[in-house]
Amino acid sequence: MTATPTTIGELFRSLGLALTVRSLAEEDEAWACTLTRPDGKTYEIESVSFFDVDPETGDEWIVEPSPSRVLSVLAGGDVEDEDGEETEEAGEDAETAAREFLGDEAYELLNELDAAGLE
Repeated sequence: MTATPTTIGELFRSLGLALTVRSLAEEDEAWACTLTRPDGKTYEIESVSFFDVDPETGDEWIVEPSPSRVLSVLAGGDVEDEDGEETEEAGEDAETAAREFLGDEAYELLNELDAAGLE
C-alpha cells in the first residue's frame, strides 16, 4: 500500500485485488465470491448475501456484491462453520485466514474503515 486508503473501495484498489462473483443456484439471493491478489493467492467466500436497510423503516432488500461489500466480509461479522452454526472458533478461523490473505496492516485498516462505515 502506498498512501493510506480512506475507504474500503480505495483499500481494495490499493491492494490490487480482483473480484469474481458467481450466483448460487442452490441458494436464492446468495453469491460465491473469490478475491484474488496480484500474486495469484485467492480467498474464497462460499456463500454470502448482501442487504441494504432503510434506516427509517428497517425494511431490507437484497443488493449485489461490490468490491467494498465483499472486502467488508473479511472484517468480521457472522461466520458459520460447516454445519451452519455461528461459533467462536469459526470466527477465529475466518480472522486468521483474512489476516493471512490481506496482511496484518491491511486487515487492521479494513477493520477501522468497516467500523467507521467508510465503503
